[in-house]
Amino acid sequence: MKLQKKQPHKNKMMTPITKTLFVASCLAVAASASPLYRRQSSQESSLVQDAPSAGDLAGVHLLLNNDLDSNTPKHPVIFLSRDRSYNESRHVCDQLGEDLVDSANLGFAKDLLDITSIAADDLKRVSRLWVKNTDTNSSSSCTAFDRKSADTIQLPCLTKLPALCANTLPRYQIGLEVHIDKSKQIKVRTPHAGTYQGYRDQNQFRFLGIKYAQPPLGRLRFLPPQRIAVGDDADKAKDATEYGFVCMQGVDDGDAKPNATWTRFSLGAAESEDCLHLNVFTPTLPSKQGGKKGLPVMVYVHGGSFTTFSGSSPVFEPGNLVSRGGVVVVTLNYRLGIFGFFESPPSLPRSKATGNLAIRDQMAALQWVQDNIVAFGGDPDQVTIFGESAGGYSMRAMLSIPSAFGLYKNVISQSDLLGIPFSSPKVAGDIGAGLLKYLGCSPSDLACAQSKTAAQVQSAEQNATMDVTLADGNEWLMNAGCVYRPTIDGEFFPGDFAELVRTGHYNRKANILWGSTRDEMAASLPSIFPDPIPLDQKDKALAGYLVEDRTKKLFTSPAYALNKSDPDTIRNELSIAVTDLLWACGIQRMSRGTAAQHSKVYTYRMDHGRDISSAFGAPVPPFCRGRVCHTDDIIPSFGSGDIREGFAQTGSDARFSRQVIDRFTTFAKTGSPNPAEKDSKMLGLAARNADVTGVHWPEYEGGSDKVFVFEEEMSRVEVGQDTERCQWIEKNVHYDYQVHAPNGKFVPIFP
Repeated sequence: MKLQKKQPHKNKMMTPITKTLFVASCLAVAASASPLYRRQSSQESSLVQDAPSAGDLAGVHLLLNNDLDSNTPKHPVIFLSRDRSYNESRHVCDQLGEDLVDSANLGFAKDLLDITSIAADDLKRVSRLWVKNTDTNSSSSCTAFDRKSADTIQLPCLTKLPALCANTLPRYQIGLEVHIDKSKQIKVRTPHAGTYQGYRDQNQFRFLGIKYAQPPLGRLRFLPPQRIAVGDDADKAKDATEYGFVCMQGVDDGDAKPNATWTRFSLGAAESEDCLHLNVFTPTLPSKQGGKKGLPVMVYVHGGSFTTFSGSSPVFEPGNLVSRGGVVVVTLNYRLGIFGFFESPPSLPRSKATGNLAIRDQMAALQWVQDNIVAFGGDPDQVTIFGESAGGYSMRAMLSIPSAFGLYKNVISQSDLLGIPFSSPKVAGDIGAGLLKYLGCSPSDLACAQSKTAAQVQSAEQNATMDVTLADGNEWLMNAGCVYRPTIDGEFFPGDFAELVRTGHYNRKANILWGSTRDEMAASLPSIFPDPIPLDQKDKALAGYLVEDRTKKLFTSPAYALNKSDPDTIRNELSIAVTDLLWACGIQRMSRGTAAQHSKVYTYRMDHGRDISSAFGAPVPPFCRGRVCHTDDIIPSFGSGDIREGFAQTGSDARFSRQVIDRFTTFAKTGSPNPAEKDSKMLGLAARNADVTGVHWPEYEGGSDKVFVFEEEMSRVEVGQDTERCQWIEKNVHYDYQVHAPNGKFVPIFP
């Protein structure tokens, strides 16, 4: 049956404001990025025959002194931790496509080997390492580097020592003229998922497009992720040199075709429902699995309204995070939009359509990490999950679902709208029921919906979500800007986070670090109000945005008083007020609640950042100039400011990113963002960063409202700066999670 585009509602036409809010739900920022990085030229995707096996190499580690500045020398080397003779070591270097490191320039080596947190346990026993011979005429005497003297010495060539190979590859970049060398490949045999063949660059080994669940196609559409059986070909190498498909992206403007902006941000990868892939980035491949503890693991869940982006988006390129932080990073895809949130009770019971598929996908990926990350040098007992925006929302979900508690130890939540509740079964179910209706399926016919094309599903999805968003009583969803959200079902998902915090039924054992940027809402305001609003047009202009009586009260607060001499005062104050309502004050209140339950919590605000558009040659949106907008924390968190060819990350940008990465990885390693002297070897470069060691980040204590403020240079701690504004909101406006709780009851403030 051909689907007809739905006609506009007779009684509720979409205004420009509501349409913008609907398309930009959850504040997904459609940055005006340059198209030049969309295509990667000269990509080599074929597998190299006879690529070495990490198991046979018995310990290979990528070391470099990474200060995140694009213009400084990094001195990258490959450390072979197994003892071998000189010729054996040189043969292994050759297998890796390299030679032993040049012994004529080793001034960096002592400091690098002393400070690195990668392979630190292996390096404890190492005093000498093979390097390239200085005396080519001798057949019995070979050159080694002596760590104590920081000089070369001659030893019998049959002596068994570790070795240093050169690492001549550049850092990973994308661009029109970039040649991505994928020839330096290596195989890894996992415990439960078979064998994968990836490649390396300067900073990391890359294993891309790994399936963590069966493709959710056909009769698996709208069902929970299904485990993959390895079968009899566990030793046959699977291609892990290319990113997998990105999940179906949100439709734009009524057209069920990929939005060009999001396609570019997804590396130009084709969309498909066959998208349940993850990517592993590691600086180390261990000497043996199941032996010494591996490196901490950081699993990133991308944002984008639960409708857009992917784990392969270039701003999430983790090479600098991996190499500076000494961590294993995993990025992942999960089903988006209706593909990730379909449910329709009671017509379709949860035994047939469970709902919360996006969250279940994330948990399946985390289970894969538990089962297999040891093969990539990671420690499954030291997993930190982190995410921004909808990814931060996902962190809140993971803190709420009991069956997820054992999959991670630490949580970093960036820019979660903590003032917004999880979804009710009614809202989610109404979207699902509407989808079935517009697909021409009966309310209980799941097989019918599974038989439709993805384009048909997306076309019906837009009509279904529009119906729900414009329905009486759902006007607040426009303010929240977040149609798709994890749904309370009472079993898998027991309750809204505010109620779980009140009762202590969230993951109280997890270490939590969360916060926001200073000017979150400023990123979206120009799409809602493109121009300054004249003072005499204030009420009329805001009527379509502040749709509830309680939110209209925001401008009665003295904290958001209008400055009549400022021609853009309404947008300026609205940005501050809504940032407080949806982010800053919600974080403060939930920090008080979790601290009252004796959770270990750290809060922050980013007063510096970098717009994601700027890394790709596009100008910073005018309204965000001089502000720190939503998503401006992504590039500093990954150090990905030089991901595009011809663009650099230097000076203050590199310095700020060092702060963020060092704090986040210290937290991932210890559960605290403060480097301790006793942990200096494990912390590596973070232990030497004066911007980090010079300022103590206090644990949140109830009532103190201490916030760590990331500044461009030396950061600082604020006490109580937001308290008065937030108390006014709590008394006069209330949070959305209070008045729009999934159970329909008003939720009192806690504590």
